[in-house]
Amino acid sequence: MLIRLVYVSTSTRPIVESELIHILEVARKRNSRQAVTGILLYSGGRFFQVLEGEEADVMDIYHDIAGNPKHRAPIILTQEEISERAFGDWSMAYRHVDSEVDKKSLDGYCEFLDRDMPREEFSKVANNIIDLIYQFRDTL
Repeated sequence: MLIRLVYVSTSTRPIVESELIHILEVARKRNSRQAVTGILLYSGGRFFQVLEGEEADVMDIYHDIAGNPKHRAPIILTQEEISERAFGDWSMAYRHVDSEVDKKSLDGYCEFLDRDMPREEFSKVANNIIDLIYQFRDTL
């Protein structure tokens, strides 16, 4: 059974670009071995990730992530059975959302990811976060 799991977690400390690239390289190797696809977004100390694949493989990866001391307060936004992958072409697409650019001067800039959102608010806005992730997919 194929599933899609979308979660958000908070980094225990700021992650620099080189660390993100290393995380991505490790994730791509593992995901490729387990036929898991998805996308990873990082912004303001938060990881937003979609994992797609066989249920056992996706849950195995998620439990490793949730148990990683670099993450705290992981929240599953959605977990559902799927008939096809939305991120099937990527062992792990990636977007580092933070930038030194004056973001507010960019067309269509949204401050959604800039907010310091309390844990309990994530479940209330899960659909908005999922929609945002799909928007990133469509721009990659």
